[in-house]
Amino acid sequence: MKKVKIISIALLSTLLLAGCGNNSQAKTDKKAESISLKKKESLKAKKASEKKAKESRKKASSIKAKQESEKQAQVSSSSAAQQQSQAQQSQQQPTQGEINRQRGYDPKGNAVMPGQDHAPGSDVYGNSDDWVKGQDEWLKEQGIVDSNGNETQNFKNWSSQRDDAWNNGQEDFPDYDQNQQW
Repeated sequence: MKKVKIISIALLSTLLLAGCGNNSQAKTDKKAESISLKKKESLKAKKASEKKAKESRKKASSIKAKQESEKQAQVSSSSAAQQQSQAQQSQQQPTQGEINRQRGYDPKGNAVMPGQDHAPGSDVYGNSDDWVKGQDEWLKEQGIVDSNGNETQNFKNWSSQRDDAWNNGQEDFPDYDQNQQW
C-alpha cells in the first residue's frame, strides 16, 4: 500500500504539474492571440485613419481647386466687366460742354438765363455774341477799356468828375473824350 500511495502521489503530482504547464501554455496562447487581435485591430484602425486622411486630403484638394477655379472665374468676369465698363465709359463719356449744359450752363460754363439756351452775351456754343463783340471793340476804340477789358484810368477819372458834378447839381457835364485828359 505504501507503493500505491507513492505511485498515486507521483502520478497526481505529474498530472498537476502537467496541468499547470498546459494551463500556462493556454494562457500564453491566449495572450499571443489577444496580442495578435490587438495588432490586427490597430492595423485596421491605422488603415482606416490613413484612408480617412487620404480622403480628406483629396476633398481638401478638390475644394482648393474649386475655390481657385471660382476665383479665376471671378477675376476673369471682373476684368471682363471692367473692360466693358471702360468701353462704355469711353463711348459714353460726355464732353465738358455737355456736362455744363446738363448743369444749366452754356458750353463754356457761363450761367444760362431762365428759359434760354445760352448765357447773356453769348451764343448757344458759349462764344461771345457778335453784337457783344462789337460793343467790346467800340469800348476799346473809345479808350474806355484796355485790351484786358478793364476800365482805363482816364475813363475812371472822367467818371469820378462827372459823378461829382452831378452830385453838385451840374447836369450838363461833357461826354467822355479819350483825347482829352481828365
